[in-house]
Amino acid sequence: MTGLRTPSLRRRLVLSVMAVVLALLVGIAVAATLLLRHQLEASAGDSLAGRAQTAQRLLDNGADAAEIVSATQGENVAAQLVTTDGRVVGDLTLRATTPPPALRPPNGGPPGPPPPGDDVPRTVATRVSTTTLSDGSVLTVAVDASGIAAVQRQLLLVLIPLVTIAALVAAALLTVVVGASLKPLRGMTSLARSITRGRRGERLSPTRTDTELGETALAFDEMLDELEGAEARERAEAERTRRFVDDAAHDLRTPVAGMSAAAETLLRASDADRETRERLLTAMIRESRRASALIDDLLTVARSADEVTLDRRPHDVLEIARADAERVRIGRPGTTVVVTGQPTTARIDAPRVARILANLTDNAVRYGPPGGAVTVTVDRDGPDARIRVHDDGPPLDDAHRERIFDRLVRLESARSTAGSGLGLTIARRFARAHGGDVRYDGSAFVVTLPIDGRPSDDRPGGERPA
Repeated sequence: MTGLRTPSLRRRLVLSVMAVVLALLVGIAVAATLLLRHQLEASAGDSLAGRAQTAQRLLDNGADAAEIVSATQGENVAAQLVTTDGRVVGDLTLRATTPPPALRPPNGGPPGPPPPGDDVPRTVATRVSTTTLSDGSVLTVAVDASGIAAVQRQLLLVLIPLVTIAALVAAALLTVVVGASLKPLRGMTSLARSITRGRRGERLSPTRTDTELGETALAFDEMLDELEGAEARERAEAERTRRFVDDAAHDLRTPVAGMSAAAETLLRASDADRETRERLLTAMIRESRRASALIDDLLTVARSADEVTLDRRPHDVLEIARADAERVRIGRPGTTVVVTGQPTTARIDAPRVARILANLTDNAVRYGPPGGAVTVTVDRDGPDARIRVHDDGPPLDDAHRERIFDRLVRLESARSTAGSGLGLTIARRFARAHGGDVRYDGSAFVVTLPIDGRPSDDRPGGERPA
């Protein structure tokens, strides 16, 4: 992938605009020159037509050929009249009224030949008009047209310096104007460097976002917001990871320490009776299972929902809930778990759903008030089987209702209790692997599982549970 081309924007703008300005100036100069030439040629044509009209009036008044030619010709104008009998009066030779200056070669050499006198004919550019008069005679009038080219040259000598000066002034003004227009870009550069040096929270905050620079500044601010948000999320994730590692290390240290203590005691008490040895071995087995369960939870959380393999079969969710309630009663004597609802058969992975229920009920028992009851309700909600797990404890704060499901999160109130803090994460992971979800609605944990085994967003008109 090639890098972004970054030519000088100021130079490109100035050169581009200057090219347009220069083209306009040259176009104006060319147009002015052509217009002047057209006007001069039109004036010469009018002059020729006027002299022909003068000749016609003289002929009508009875003037002879010589008088007509004499009245028609003049300075830089020659006239010739061919009468009806073939006689030619006058000639078309133009003579200079003002001789050109003597030519002097460069480097101070001797002057050239003297200029021709008034009576010496010269080769000049002419414009000729031929008119047939009323008596049949033909009048030809020639006008010296070299003045038109001379005027054009004089105009060009004036326009070329003017165009050059105008172009230079325009270039200077454009440099200043473009520099001022690019000031917001320099502000963006300065802001980016200040943020690099640690000044977070700085923004361009454009006053208008419907301009090119405004759109760029807005996109720049949005990029900064996203980058700083990602940075904050990364820091929060790192902090959660650190705290989780601390918790996991603490939770693993407890069973490992228990196993180590039991093993050392068993080693020292080699002559202990059978009952003591069995008690120590039982403690070692219990702590090893506790450590193994924690490691299993860590591995489960490390897998994504797509990596969870499900063995879907038709099962009654109500029976799974009753079996889990019996598990709690056996493992925690004195704990009240009430299961209500209707039989609801769904295509599910029964061990995974049992794990979901176990995590939710254990969570309810652990954080509920002493002597409180846990109520599990199973029913059907459209195409989904729904399980509600409710305890008598106080509701969670709104800020924690989604956070409790985050990976590697434990609330402060749970840090002094047993458990790895992964139960809710695993429960949601297994529910979403089924195509359902687990959420907290303010009073209970609600589990939704597709009855037909398909995620609700795969069904016609279905939506995945929020």
